[in-house]
Amino acid sequence: MRWPVQIQLLLPMLTVVVLAIALASGISAYLGAVRARQWQEENFQRVVATLKDGKFPLKEPVLRQMSGLSGAEFIFVDENHRVQSATFTPGREDLERLQRLPSGEAADGPPPDDRPGSLAAYARIRLAGHNYLGKRMHVDRGPEANPGWLVVLYSEELSSATMRQAAYPALLTGAAAVLAVVVVTTILAQRFVRPIRRLGDQTAAIAQGDFTPVAIGPRDDEIRDLAVSINGMTERLGQYEREVRRSEQLRTLGQLGAGMAHQLRNAATGGRMAIELHRRECPSPTGQQTLDVALRQLRLMESYLQRFLTLSRPRPACRETVSLGALVDDVAALVRPTCLHAGIELVVSRPSEPLDVLGDPEELRQLAVNLVLNAVDATSGHEDRPAKVAVSLVRQDAGRAGLRVEDSGPGPSESVAGRLFEPFVTGKPEGTGLGLFVARQIAEDHGGTLGWQRRDGMTVFFAELPLIQKVPAP
Repeated sequence: MRWPVQIQLLLPMLTVVVLAIALASGISAYLGAVRARQWQEENFQRVVATLKDGKFPLKEPVLRQMSGLSGAEFIFVDENHRVQSATFTPGREDLERLQRLPSGEAADGPPPDDRPGSLAAYARIRLAGHNYLGKRMHVDRGPEANPGWLVVLYSEELSSATMRQAAYPALLTGAAAVLAVVVVTTILAQRFVRPIRRLGDQTAAIAQGDFTPVAIGPRDDEIRDLAVSINGMTERLGQYEREVRRSEQLRTLGQLGAGMAHQLRNAATGGRMAIELHRRECPSPTGQQTLDVALRQLRLMESYLQRFLTLSRPRPACRETVSLGALVDDVAALVRPTCLHAGIELVVSRPSEPLDVLGDPEELRQLAVNLVLNAVDATSGHEDRPAKVAVSLVRQDAGRAGLRVEDSGPGPSESVAGRLFEPFVTGKPEGTGLGLFVARQIAEDHGGTLGWQRRDGMTVFFAELPLIQKVPAP
């Protein structure tokens, strides 16, 4: 059986509050009725005492005024039981019943009460379809007035109505309080449960693979802490998913590359050996520089294939002192023929001072080549603007060197701008989406960073690497 949190909150709270209000209202109603009955009886006692002990004649106007004050009915009969004055006219049968009323104690035999208006000494009697508490009192006004009997009739219905009227306000107030408590408690419970339901929906969405963060409420409470915790879990799950996806992509890449690497590497090796054989058999200074560039490109192809096959496997660290200035000159020599062929202006600038880093020279060369070739590809095919690629090397603060590659291309599209360094993300139809991914991996492996930005109509990729800190001679 489902037991919602809202019911768990409402039921105990409402039970306690409703019982407390009902008890308080019942006690207030009872005390109000008792006080009304006491006031009514005291007023009745004063009226009856006035009629019994007064010296004025008991005429009908006097009896009606006293009836209005006390709510009772009065009948004055002489010694022969003839009605002299009355607030209502009794029938013959009613007169016979009135003669049987007690004159000193109640019909059920309670102890007599000396007070003239005490209802404890009255007997129950039914007259003209109504129930009364009745009593006879002998009245003797002296020689100037005829003696007789004053019959006092107090309506039980009037007494009950007076007590109900006294109890109703307390009962109505209690009912209104119960209704208000139910409404307020329901609203508060819904307000409390609503964020929990949202969190439940969010966890269900997380189970379906939706890692969108849940909105954080304005109140600083435990539910907000839970939402923050769920968002942290969502972020970590998203990172795990990206890492798993990346691992799967690299594993797939390795499986695909394993089938074709042997043929590609054999072809590159065969081409390099053919060029070297041609250089030995035809030693001519003409075209020697072009052949050197071709040989270096083939060696880089072999290196790229080797790294392509080991993307998903750790490689042993091979660190040595690398001159970034010489590295930039070497890369410029490698890509200059490509720039000349595409009609792209290649500008290289570097400081005269040496900038040395500790790293793998082949990996750092691959990082620079990837950045420059990416800039060349981004600039080619846009005849509406001057084609230019600028490579600059600068010394930065905190002992770091900055390698900047700028191109005059239009920049990456919005669909891939935020994911340029992820594997297999590319905006070029013929691209693989691995060049920038490998470049960032190399920069991070060497303790550096790689980023990009659009500035002054140029696309700028910048790599920062830590320089070797030279210890001054003693």
